Amino acid sequence: MELIGKVQERCEERNKVFLTLDILFTLLSMGLAIWMLFLAIPALTGSSQLFLIILTIFMTFFLGMTYGIRVVEMIVTGKREYFALMLFSAILMFGIAIFEWWLLV
Repeated sequence: MELIGKVQERCEERNKVFLTLDILFTLLSMGLAIWMLFLAIPALTGSSQLFLIILTIFMTFFLGMTYGIRVVEMIVTGKREYFALMLFSAILMFGIAIFEWWLLV
């Protein structure tokens, strides 16, 4: 029960717009990751892997958006706890997505 209380407390103190965007991009990345799991086995048998690569690019981009939203929220609210780590994670995810796109093209 302590965990649920901590989650509710954290949700109450966050800005609702940033919380909604954070949840949206997190769910999109998780959904794409689960979808990729179901598509990975047929891709190993020799079917086209292009769709799987595109899903990977979008999953990485949405994960970068999740961290980017958290960075913007930290800047707006003035809470700088773990700011450098979140900024590094956002830049890393966007860099990986761009690198994957560059490899595809």
